[in-house]
Amino acid sequence: MKRRTAITSLMAATAARAQNPREVAVGAYVIPGTPADRLFKDYAKRLTAESSGALAPNMLIHGEAGPEEQVMTAIRRGRIHVASLSTLVLSGIIPELGLLSAPYLFDSQDEFDAVLDNTIIPEANALAAGKGLVALRWIALGLQNLYAKKPILTPDAIKGVRIRVSQDLAAKLFMEAVGADVIYLPNTDTVPALQTGMLDGGLTPTIAYAQTGLTPEAPHFTQLEFTQIGNLLVANKTWLDQLPPNQSGIVTGAFAPNLEIRRALRAISDDALVRQKEFGFTAYPLTPEQHTAWRKAATGVVEKLIAQIGGQTQALYDAIQRGRRAYAEAR
Repeated sequence: MKRRTAITSLMAATAARAQNPREVAVGAYVIPGTPADRLFKDYAKRLTAESSGALAPNMLIHGEAGPEEQVMTAIRRGRIHVASLSTLVLSGIIPELGLLSAPYLFDSQDEFDAVLDNTIIPEANALAAGKGLVALRWIALGLQNLYAKKPILTPDAIKGVRIRVSQDLAAKLFMEAVGADVIYLPNTDTVPALQTGMLDGGLTPTIAYAQTGLTPEAPHFTQLEFTQIGNLLVANKTWLDQLPPNQSGIVTGAFAPNLEIRRALRAISDDALVRQKEFGFTAYPLTPEQHTAWRKAATGVVEKLIAQIGGQTQALYDAIQRGRRAYAEAR
């Protein structure tokens, strides 16, 4: 009898959860049908399945929640619970994250991956906690490169060239260091500015270049690969802490792991480079000598960046260097 009562109570509790699920509002901007879109939709399925319907994902992942700045405001106020936000936008409240865009901070993609998982995410969480956020994953957008109307393979070739940058301080300092004519424009104004001659080129990861309107106007793509661009998947800390432990564990654990995210999103960049003729651009991998010249031209930029950002940026830089040494020792 007691066993039947316990089973009946469990069934009633499960039914109650299904009838009154807890909303999980997820904000992002991803293109429908892409691997990134599938990652978020898989997250929604896992939230529902692993919680037996107790969590009800509300996927605002195609821009329904507005631009990133609005999404960041919404997640801090608890109207959105989980969001994918660029480090550029997050650096508005956590300035130290601007360091992650520094040129040539890492020697290889594998080194970056290892330091990201073991050092950067924990450090980012320590910084984010004071802003009411928890960092869950890194949504890799890829290596930052240079597009232009003509091939630009060396620092000498970019001097005086009108290059569009975002509000990313690291990119601005890097382009100034190599002698470019740096112009800030919103992303929506870039193509018209290329068409009118106001711009000669700009910076972007491959994933954001190949299938946009940039290639007809700036079909030369130099693989500078000077930094890794990405978003952080973050959760509202107050909301997360108020969840029952089993549900908070599902929210933080159900999204694909960093390795799976990397493979899915980097496959898009690799495919674009393979199909560059189809997309209408020419990619230029750097020779070792050219790569060395760009790195040399960027000398001092990291130090300027740390000084201008201030706060705990030096401590974050020191932690990254410890992570790099640990990676080297483990190889």
